[in-house]
Amino acid sequence: GSEPLRLPIPGAHLTGVTTFRTAADCALITQSAARGEPAVVIGGGLLGIEAAYGLARLGVEVTLVHIMDRLMERQLDAESAAMLKSAIEARGIRVLLGAQTAAIEGDDGVSAVTLTDGSRIRCGLVVMAAGVRPEVSLAKDAGLAVNRGVLVDDCMATSCEAIYAIGECAEHRGRCYGLVEPAYEQARTLAHLLAGDEASYEGSVLATNLKVSGIPVFSAGDFEDEGASAIILRDRAFGVYRKLVIRDGKLSGAVLFGDTSDALWYLDLIRSGQDIAPIRRDLAFGQAYAEAA
Repeated sequence: GSEPLRLPIPGAHLTGVTTFRTAADCALITQSAARGEPAVVIGGGLLGIEAAYGLARLGVEVTLVHIMDRLMERQLDAESAAMLKSAIEARGIRVLLGAQTAAIEGDDGVSAVTLTDGSRIRCGLVVMAAGVRPEVSLAKDAGLAVNRGVLVDDCMATSCEAIYAIGECAEHRGRCYGLVEPAYEQARTLAHLLAGDEASYEGSVLATNLKVSGIPVFSAGDFEDEGASAIILRDRAFGVYRKLVIRDGKLSGAVLFGDTSDALWYLDLIRSGQDIAPIRRDLAFGQAYAEAA
């Protein structure tokens, strides 16, 4: 598995500082919310946004601090991330981008967060949602090859061919996924191999299909359009945005915001590598329209 990251900053282990991972973490967050103290959430990825939204729904004054220049930078392009920021702020959450936490202040417990620009945010709770780290201590102690994660080949075998690793602890072709869907795909590969069938894990096409704070969001594949062409649909009246990236006549990536009803269809197109030339003109309007045209 993996373990949540705790930023190596002064005050990181004060009472009132927590990660967002376990039932005990959630209990601490709920207890703090009941006292009505302001909260700071560090990290603008999926978990950080959900933690901030949950606290805001409990009536807590929340500031979301993110070191990058946009939210969910691994899943969203700049335009959809800006739309997400506006939607989150409309729910009463203060969002600070390009902001780095320098220290957490307090004596017996948290009293404030200080940023590297010198600004200070008063709070009684700090939630660190800054990512996870693969848990490799057992593998390392056993003498297995370890980098960021436990190194595995296309058969999910470690450096000891009798030992396999899958999921958040595994590093395949230089990549640790930290997501459940790649873990399922790795498990299927290994199950086939252990049953005597031929199988090989070639890596996963990452996809995110969820409601972030009640806002439908989807992304899959390589959605940056450098060296490719992009089809973009915007409907500002309904808060809908679609970006479809085409490479070599195939759909290589997609970002959907506000309406994700065609998400699985786009994902199938990406994974299959189907030639989309016959439907390219109508692709942005979704499966029903494209297939009927």
